[in-house]
Amino acid sequence: QFLVGSKRRERALPLLVGPVSLLSMDKSGVRKNGFECPATNQQIMAFSLVLSSTGIAAGLVFPFAPNNSEGIAVTILYVVLFVIGFAAMIYTETVDPIREQATDIAALDRNRLVCQYCDNEKPMKATTKHCHLCKKCVSHFDHHCIFLNTCIGAKNYWTFFILITMIVVLQIIHIVYQIILFVRLANGNKLVTDRVNASALSDSAYYGLAGVSLIIPIVVLAAVGSLLAFHIYIKVIGTTTFLWIKAKRRMRLERQNAENEKKRQMERADEERRKISAADQVDDKNLAERFVTDVTLVSEGVHKEVKGENV
Repeated sequence: QFLVGSKRRERALPLLVGPVSLLSMDKSGVRKNGFECPATNQQIMAFSLVLSSTGIAAGLVFPFAPNNSEGIAVTILYVVLFVIGFAAMIYTETVDPIREQATDIAALDRNRLVCQYCDNEKPMKATTKHCHLCKKCVSHFDHHCIFLNTCIGAKNYWTFFILITMIVVLQIIHIVYQIILFVRLANGNKLVTDRVNASALSDSAYYGLAGVSLIIPIVVLAAVGSLLAFHIYIKVIGTTTFLWIKAKRRMRLERQNAENEKKRQMERADEERRKISAADQVDDKNLAERFVTDVTLVSEGVHKEVKGENV
């Protein structure tokens, strides 16, 4: 991803050769916001689930809320949080998190590290990354969100964080208040039963329809809640998704290298033991041969002495 600035032009020349150039593709196909086509399947699925959950709340929860200060307050709270989340979504989707161009190229260090894929002359930092899906460098890159179809970086991270927080809070309000309505309806609360009786639904039909519909906010809460918990965690430890993944990969590589080194050491130790064992076997063989030779010489000497005495 990085090239030295002073060598960048000559290194980038091969990218400009041929009928299809990587550099020209990057410049012509840069994604500026998350609403640009084509939309991803994950983006369509995410928007469908969240909007479906909101529609269910608007159709099966708040119309059956008691017509008192409590019901009005919960409805207003839900609407306000939805508007905040919607505004955060619009900003996150429409802002372009691309890294700004250098203003004074002549004053930059010629030995700086620059991106080899785009024509931005600014030095690359550890938190900067070139996104190959959006075809641009993003400052303080966190991740490319496939559910919003845009990069999350310095310009839109906190609105992204507000968005997922609002989604989680809205799902919690939806689920909890729906359960409260179920309990009150089962206990014959007049304010709730009057609302249900005024609709075209019977009590059992409302139980079944609203109960089955709870599956969607539960799924959204589980998915986005785990995402929010992760982002709270990385903010507490002071990192980004990109740097966290890099650190995990580095730790995995270091662990693999350590395991490979340990394996090599064990293999070397086994080889040394085999060599020592082979040497010991040779020594034992030589010792046995010397012993037999010595015994033979002693025996021959004894025979010669006995033969001399007899003479």
